[in-house]
Amino acid sequence: MSSALSVLVPVLVAGLAWGLNAPASKLLYAAGDGRLFDGVTLAVARSVWSLPVFVAAAFLVRPRGLRLRSGDLARFAWLGVLFGPGLTGVFAVAAQWTSAAHVVLITGLTPPATALIESLIQRRRLSVGGWAAIGLGVAGVALLSFTRSATGSTPQGDLLMLVWVASYAWFVLLTRALTERYPAPFLSVLSTGGGALIVAVVGIAAGAGGAVGHAFASPGVAAWFFGEIVVALGLIGPIANVVAIRRSSATVATTGALYASVAAGLLAAVLLVHERLAPSAVAAGVLLLASLALTFSPRGPRVAAAATSAE
Repeated sequence: MSSALSVLVPVLVAGLAWGLNAPASKLLYAAGDGRLFDGVTLAVARSVWSLPVFVAAAFLVRPRGLRLRSGDLARFAWLGVLFGPGLTGVFAVAAQWTSAAHVVLITGLTPPATALIESLIQRRRLSVGGWAAIGLGVAGVALLSFTRSATGSTPQGDLLMLVWVASYAWFVLLTRALTERYPAPFLSVLSTGGGALIVAVVGIAAGAGGAVGHAFASPGVAAWFFGEIVVALGLIGPIANVVAIRRSSATVATTGALYASVAAGLLAAVLLVHERLAPSAVAAGVLLLASLALTFSPRGPRVAAAATSAE
């Protein structure tokens, strides 16, 4: 396999795994005449069934002789909160409230948003290219929300996706800080597994665990739930992303996977979920992709390397 192809394949695999999240969620919400899952119960069911995957992964990537610093325990706990309620939960509810196309497109705002938050934390000026990327991204999201550019879209769901974008940015920055002391695979498994545990325990305690058994409601439901929501998002996507990063760079792997994710998600929203996209959705997509391209350009803002398994 050529060197270019050895990078392209895992990038496309990661993008496909992440891009199908929102359309697969939509299909699960519609299954059983809409009586099987909602945003909260899907997040809880995903977390419960993902725990065995994370336990197995933790066993495989456990570092030998590594001790956690006492001061980092709170940071790991915060990563779990960000990934569990902040990413898994918010994404599931947003996917219920707005269109899959809007969810997919708004995720493209994460790199410039991360750069903006990083500049605020470090109290350093964002470059002209960075502000341009933010402006294009905000314009794209505004066009999406104010024009109702896709079937089933709502301003409330779009706003919730902006909360997801902010949570993702904080998750990225905290993960990057901890990678200076801990291996990236270990960090990824510990934070995502911790997040799944939080959602599972809190969700079941709150009475939202009734849909855990609905994963077996039909062969189609089981295929989408376990194939995409559990295995692809929890295992295949993160592994493919790590492989791509090792064979190229974090920037190449991240931007490539994001472009692939947007493309796959939009196609799935139209072909699988049968959403209709207005011309304004296409225009907003162009703005968001331009924002993404500018973020990763040499003159754009410095982008934090991320363990982009956060979806």
